[in-house]
Amino acid sequence: MLLRYRLIKDLREDHDYSQNDVATYLKVNRSTYASWENGDNYIPLQIVDKLSILYSVPRSFLLGVTKRKKHLSLEPMNYDYILRTFNKIKQEKGYTYKEISDKIGVSRSNCYKYYKGIYKMPTSIFILLCEFNNVDIDEICSKP
Repeated sequence: MLLRYRLIKDLREDHDYSQNDVATYLKVNRSTYASWENGDNYIPLQIVDKLSILYSVPRSFLLGVTKRKKHLSLEPMNYDYILRTFNKIKQEKGYTYKEISDKIGVSRSNCYKYYKGIYKMPTSIFILLCEFNNVDIDEICSKP
């Protein structure tokens, strides 16, 4: 369920990009990108989104959730849509923040802040919320 760090290096090399090329595209320092590629730091969800668009592969593939590598034409994810979807499911299923926070292993306060958009959710929390809510990662990221 963790991002396939070796995979992003392989994709970069397959496309004949340097670390600097990708870092420039992502608007980060090369050393920051290198730390993600080496698995030293978690990659923010917004960066996973940009990498999936750059390489035309599903986000779920980059995140290690699926093994399919079909090439796609992707639009940038809509974070507001993601939050609306999670909140809609929460309401429909009658989940409490306590139930959700216990399931994904965060405090109730942080869970609330993720759902309200006060905190940007880390990639690992996003994956857990997709699993908990039975939502396909690529579908929720690809909607307008």
